[in-house]
Amino acid sequence: MNIGILGAGNVGKILGKGLVTAGYQVLISSREPHDPKHFTWKQEVGKSGDIASFNEAALFGEIIIVALPWSCLKEVVEAIDPVYLQNKTVIDVSNAVHFDNGPRLQLVDRSVAEIIQQLLPESHVVKTLNTVSDKIMIYPKFREGSPIMFISGNNTSSKNQVNSLLKDLGWPLIVDLGDIRQSRLQESIMLACVISENQLQSPGSAFALLRH
Repeated sequence: MNIGILGAGNVGKILGKGLVTAGYQVLISSREPHDPKHFTWKQEVGKSGDIASFNEAALFGEIIIVALPWSCLKEVVEAIDPVYLQNKTVIDVSNAVHFDNGPRLQLVDRSVAEIIQQLLPESHVVKTLNTVSDKIMIYPKFREGSPIMFISGNNTSSKNQVNSLLKDLGWPLIVDLGDIRQSRLQESIMLACVISENQLQSPGSAFALLRH
């Protein structure tokens, strides 16, 4: 399956490499796809991965991953030909966070995922992977047990696709929270995780569900 990733920062490159390892074909994307800073990643993934423009990645992917900073996310999504994203699963892994005077959410009455769904009414947005740092987005391993990953979205078929993709990336425990409105919970969980990491001085942490 072909995956198009909007973004070529740490998140886009880590997810891209993990997906290539799992057997997917991947295009990550950037405003400057020919910048030498991307060459190392290209060498690491070989023929199964490449870097292109945002429109090229959107056209290429059967599934699209939005791995963009909140500061430019709307601008990039709005610049892509919507036909390239029509009827596709669009995975949102992003957050809108202020870090001045302590971390806090920039959006109060809606989520980033809801905004993307509004921008792309003919796409199927699924929120996931936003609750952990890029360092543990793929093949997470913890001594204490298995972390939990949440998904939310309006389309059942798209959520099933994302569920399979997450398992391929090493996530054994996945919980569907419901429709896209529940992505607000995921962004709040992310903030709770960041604050917990800071207080416990334990970067790269994740939440787990403890069961009897």
